Amino acid sequence: MEMKYVVPDMAQSFGTLEFAGESDHIFDRDKDNRRFFARRSYNLYSDVQKG
Repeated sequence: MEMKYVVPDMAQSFGTLEFAGESDHIFDRDKDNRRFFARRSYNLYSDVQKG
């Protein structure tokens, strides 16, 4: 059975999300050994998912 276009129930899956701050920024180096900003991530808390 092929599952296409599955849409989760957002309230049941994640509950109420609360912003908890940014994680450290991740830097990388290019081919000339110069640092550049690669990505960032955010911390979120959920009242449904406990971890």
